[in-house]
Amino acid sequence: MKYGIYSDVHGNLEALETVLKVLDEVEKPDELLCLGDVVGYGANPNECANLVRQTSQTVLAGNHDWAALDLTDTTFFNPVAQKAVAWTRTVLTAENDKYLRSLPLVAKFDGFMIVHATPSEPEKWNYIISRNEAKYEFRMFTEQICFIGHTHQPMIVQKTADELNVIVARNGTGVVPIDPHSRYIVNVGSVGQPRDRNPQSAYCIFDTEAMTVQIKRVDYDIETAQEKIINAGLPELLADRLATGD
Repeated sequence: MKYGIYSDVHGNLEALETVLKVLDEVEKPDELLCLGDVVGYGANPNECANLVRQTSQTVLAGNHDWAALDLTDTTFFNPVAQKAVAWTRTVLTAENDKYLRSLPLVAKFDGFMIVHATPSEPEKWNYIISRNEAKYEFRMFTEQICFIGHTHQPMIVQKTADELNVIVARNGTGVVPIDPHSRYIVNVGSVGQPRDRNPQSAYCIFDTEAMTVQIKRVDYDIETAQEKIINAGLPELLADRLATGD
């Protein structure tokens, strides 16, 4: 089985269309899995929700999806994120409101699981950034691999019997073989708003027959996505950061 796994679209239609086209025409996975944050920040939340719903077999809810539905506390969001959430609420259609409310927080498969933020307390939207956080989270799931998003920074953490090995995948990775004696947390990065100083969209390919994982990057039409954000009256910072991947 070959899975295409992606996360953190954030209303960026240009990035999503590009990633889905590459997945369809080049990667040809058997199933597509979306790890959440379909909306938020970008200017096309409805179009992205429609496209994700049409193309992806399993879709999770992320914190910005919940924020747009007023299902989570946004007082800890920065002012720019709060403005984007408020705007998204005003434009989200009733159909997509219902769709986003239907999405689960976690899904489990044979040998792996997916979650937007963390396997422990997924509704609290914590982050896995440090080794200590990764070490703790490995105790919170039993599957060999947990795929996550949320940080917008692609990363592969391998846990052997003796240590944790971290691969920061800023520019994509080569094919990473899955050691049958190790366990993994794989952050697949962000489609619509990368924050690892690489503005290219990120996605992940997981092949369960070859038992390999690869995080890949692809260029998309950043200028059009930026123009849409500005024309929508959203904070200009959201447009500026697309060009730098910050």
